[in-house]
Amino acid sequence: MAVGTALLVGAVAGSGHHVAADPAGPAPVRTVSYNACGAHTCQNVVDSADTWAAKFRSRMNAEGGPADVIALQEICTGQYEALRQVLVGYTPVWAGEQEPEGCGRWGGSSTKFGQALFVKGEAADFTPYRALVNPDETSLPRQRWVLCAKGPIGGRTTLACGVHLGTSLPSNGTPVVLRNMERWAAGSPALVTGDFNAVPGHSALVPLRSGLCGTGPFVEADAGRNAPTAWASAAPFTYRLKYDHAFFGGGDFTEPRARTADIDLTPGEDHKMLWAEAKPLERVATRVPGDLTGDLCPDMLAVRKDGTLRLYPGTGRGSFGSPRVVGSGPEWNGAVVSHRGDWDGDGDEDVVARTGDQLLLHRNTGTGDLEPGVVMKVSETGWAHASPVAAGDIDGDGGPDVLATSSTGLWLHRGRVAADGGWLSFGAVRIGPAEWKDREVLAPGDTDGDGRAEVWARGADGTIEQYGYDSATKTLGAPTALGSLPRASRPLGLSLGDVDGDGHADLWTTTAAADLVFHPGGAPFAETGGVSVGTGGWGYFSRLG
Repeated sequence: MAVGTALLVGAVAGSGHHVAADPAGPAPVRTVSYNACGAHTCQNVVDSADTWAAKFRSRMNAEGGPADVIALQEICTGQYEALRQVLVGYTPVWAGEQEPEGCGRWGGSSTKFGQALFVKGEAADFTPYRALVNPDETSLPRQRWVLCAKGPIGGRTTLACGVHLGTSLPSNGTPVVLRNMERWAAGSPALVTGDFNAVPGHSALVPLRSGLCGTGPFVEADAGRNAPTAWASAAPFTYRLKYDHAFFGGGDFTEPRARTADIDLTPGEDHKMLWAEAKPLERVATRVPGDLTGDLCPDMLAVRKDGTLRLYPGTGRGSFGSPRVVGSGPEWNGAVVSHRGDWDGDGDEDVVARTGDQLLLHRNTGTGDLEPGVVMKVSETGWAHASPVAAGDIDGDGGPDVLATSSTGLWLHRGRVAADGGWLSFGAVRIGPAEWKDREVLAPGDTDGDGRAEVWARGADGTIEQYGYDSATKTLGAPTALGSLPRASRPLGLSLGDVDGDGHADLWTTTAAADLVFHPGGAPFAETGGVSVGTGGWGYFSRLG
């Protein structure tokens, strides 16, 4: 069979047909996933490890050409070590702990059984990562892993991962996979392929399709197809289910496609080989509103009643990672903090804080660490009785703005970027009457794509409404109802915009029981809705920002 140069869209497994690569644009990034069945009833009992590895390379290349990323599951040490010899020019990542009966026939330095990942390129250019997907299930005959390598793939730094998930785990283990990938990718492009033990409609794949911070929603290479990849019965191992998948970050890849092939490496194939590819897509956005740490995930600030300011790094799915203290001391007692806008023009979002009677700008170093506060150059004074919120670009002039409520109403302080510090260079305009003094102003950012940030307000009765700003009349438009979350039972609120990639701005509230709840946007906010993302301790906070 001739070596192909691209994949056949919707190809029938084993057809042998190929489509010529498009000469225009970057070369596609190609992935392979294969369940080697190294130690079970479908084990190859004829070939040596060296012969098996040579056949694998030959048949992989014949089906679609050399891959950039190769993920193998259920592979024994002897097979892995033989593959290392024949896959010249690849960097390997290996994980295996269990030693089931059957691995001994392959020889090698041990009889361990696990997973392998190979990425094309020099080892010095890649950072390997590995983590157990089921760390608490130590007695299982096979452990489940997520293996990744981060380095130059498709001409740019990319995190490439291989997985083998299991039905005994919550959501097959996808939450653990995503948490690890989020941390390792740190905003870089990402892809993942492997055996997910999940048919296309399985709920375990829903969070995978949401993607990571910076990647956009993951796109499955053969979305819409349900070509069987795994057997689901005893011998003769009839293929009946699609368990293998390949996901590419939708913001970084385009034209995804895939095909399957039976490469006949065992008497009764456990899985077909899954080929997938997608072309690298140039990123058009390098900043995400609300991101303080540079990983393209919106982050949360929280002021504790003990005078410390904590930064909670976002995960992109409504929850937060472990916090760290980024400010402490008397100046943070009772501080009102918010972050939406780059006030000094260095590309990093900064923090605006009302401390006592002053409005201060804390420049962000790019990692979420803050420089000492600088008094913002504003004509207004007497901030002690106002609640300012850095709300993004409200008026659409390109500069970050501040909204503030006080006993006299809602005020818009139009701003501009200045290298010598945040500068509110225009006089304040009152855009809401006195009853705004009792409303909690939330900053979801631009929710409708018109280039202007919207305003959310939660009234004393908990009613949440959205407003747009009209620059011509210098007034707010008619409100749109978004739901209701009573202030008594949900004392603190925060919006960081759309953090889960579904196109709708989201919301967090604390509860009377001191929990933190995530409310996905797109449906009316209600006290009975939401997902708990923090248990206990949130009653010690005086402000979210």
